[in-house]
Amino acid sequence: MIEFDHITKTFKENDRSFAALSDISLSIHEGEAFGVIGESGAGKSTLLRLINALEKPTRGSVTIDGVEVSNLSKADLRDIQKRIGMIFQQFNLLNNKTVAENVHLPLELHDYSAALTTEEVLRFVGLEDKKDSYPSQLSGGQKQRVGIARALITRPDILLCDEPTSALDQNTTEEIVEVLKKAHKEFKMTIIVVTHELPVIKELCQRAAIMDQGEVRDIIDVKRSDAQANIKPYHERAIEVLSND
Repeated sequence: MIEFDHITKTFKENDRSFAALSDISLSIHEGEAFGVIGESGAGKSTLLRLINALEKPTRGSVTIDGVEVSNLSKADLRDIQKRIGMIFQQFNLLNNKTVAENVHLPLELHDYSAALTTEEVLRFVGLEDKKDSYPSQLSGGQKQRVGIARALITRPDILLCDEPTSALDQNTTEEIVEVLKKAHKEFKMTIIVVTHELPVIKELCQRAAIMDQGEVRDIIDVKRSDAQANIKPYHERAIEVLSND
């Protein structure tokens, strides 16, 4: 379980402080597909980065299976981070390495006892025929599949997805969502998806936190349907769309 307990995160900019997150408390269950939805600047990505300690809270605590991540030694934090995979909006591939080399890269940085092979994960995402290609030869959807394969090769317990479909068109977005759904089912990991795209949360997640201006406005059970949002404030539209059959 991932637990946020009264989290506040404050940044300083030009001698001025502002709260990116304000007194957030929520729990994400083991094995759950959990969404974090909100407009740009709502604090979604900051919340995500607290899980793998890329950011530390100003106040409050983040715990994974009862272990507070912000106060760990470097060695213990590295052990926690090895359990966490991450998928990025802009793919973060190395252009001078092939698809296979990009996917294998995490295994060159650390030892993983239950790691998959490059061939297994490329087959899983449907890119075994692209293993010798370079990122410049791939479409956006293919690049994101490489990013997913790279995240899966370590068999993570937790998969963090930071706007994984924002750079993609609608058809490609649907394909990536299907890959993530398959990964969630196959590997039984906890998935946290940060996005401003309501249909992605609707299709992929079981619950979602609705964020606005650094606060969690609501946490809802997601219902899957083709319901359309009316013109209302974003967090109200999100609640309506995600909670209706």
